[in-house]
Amino acid sequence: MTSSPASRFGGFAAGHFVVTALCAPLLFCLPYFFDTAVTPLGWLWLMALYIPAGWSVSALRNWERPSPKEGVKAILYPALLAWGWALVGWLLFLASLAWPAVGTAGSFMLLSTYFLAAPSFALMLAALQGEPTFAALALSPGWYGCMLLAGLLPPLLFFLGSLLPKRRLTKAENVIE
Repeated sequence: MTSSPASRFGGFAAGHFVVTALCAPLLFCLPYFFDTAVTPLGWLWLMALYIPAGWSVSALRNWERPSPKEGVKAILYPALLAWGWALVGWLLFLASLAWPAVGTAGSFMLLSTYFLAAPSFALMLAALQGEPTFAALALSPGWYGCMLLAGLLPPLLFFLGSLLPKRRLTKAENVIE
């Protein structure tokens, strides 16, 4: 079945929230796992869960291989949403120097990613470990690179997972005896 960009976006959202529902309790309940997850290799393992999620959603929805234009949209739309959320939260957080109440809203936006995108949250925590001060973080290209990766990797890995081959029933297997 040919999939529209809206169908692929909805499929990504479903798979994304399943991955988050699996990762968030692990990060919260298991201190050892949390310490491991916020390392560079740890968050990569969490991100790798998007590959089987993409494969599963693609198999359940019977998606065909998309055209290159549809593939770019399938990756770009969720990434733009994530980048927009992170950028608004970060700018509000930076605005806390002038308006403390606005900074609180930005903090809550950034912290809400724990419940909305746990693997990306683990990546952001891994980026925080290397920065000694807030000023260093605000000027760090590594922080902005992690924001870029946190928004791009989930839809990219999900899309690559949706391209994995699926077993198709033959006519002989489809016949009920």
